[in-house]
Amino acid sequence: MRAAPGDDTTLVLGLGNPILGDDGVGWRVAEELEARIAGGGPGGDPHGTPRRVEVDRLSVGGLRLMERLIGYRRAIIVDAVETGTAPPGTVRRLRLDDLPVVGLDRLASAHDSSLAAALTLGRPLRAPLPETPWVVTVEAELGIEVGDRLTPAVEAAIPVATTAVLEMLADDEAPVDAGGTGSCTN
Repeated sequence: MRAAPGDDTTLVLGLGNPILGDDGVGWRVAEELEARIAGGGPGGDPHGTPRRVEVDRLSVGGLRLMERLIGYRRAIIVDAVETGTAPPGTVRRLRLDDLPVVGLDRLASAHDSSLAAALTLGRPLRAPLPETPWVVTVEAELGIEVGDRLTPAVEAAIPVATTAVLEMLADDEAPVDAGGTGSCTN
C-alpha cells in the first residue's frame, strides 16, 4: 500500500536479511510492532498510535529503499548496525543525518548508493519523500552466518527497539535521545 498525497500515514520499515542472523533484527522488530499495534503483543500498545501506521520489511538499500519511501511524509527505519562503539543489543534512535558512517552498509548495498545520497537525488525530482527519515538501530554482531537465529543480546533488544518505535509514533516530532546518539540498552 502506498500513502496518498497528504496522507499522514507513517511508514515503518524493518530492513535486513531475515536469514543472516542478527541482520534480521529489523524484520523481527517489524513483526513485534505489528503484533503490539494489533494488541496481540505483550501488554498491547501502551503508547497508542494516534496516526496511521504502515509496517513493511525490505532487504534493499539506497535507491530501491528511497523508492519505497515515496508518498510518505514520515518514515522510521529499523536496522542492524555494527559500529563497534556499543555493546550488541544497544538501541539508538537517530535522524538519518545523525547516523555514524561506520556500520551503515545496511542502508546501502554494494551496487547502490546510500539512502542519504538517494534522497538527495530524489528531492530535486520532486519525489514526495520524508523530510528526515528516523532510524532505530540495534547494535549487532553481523557475521556472515546463515540462519534465522539472533544472538541473545540482539534478541533481547527487540522489545526495546519496538518500544522506541512506538514512542516515536506517539510523538509528532519523534525526538532523538539526548545529543542525537543516546541509547536505550537492554
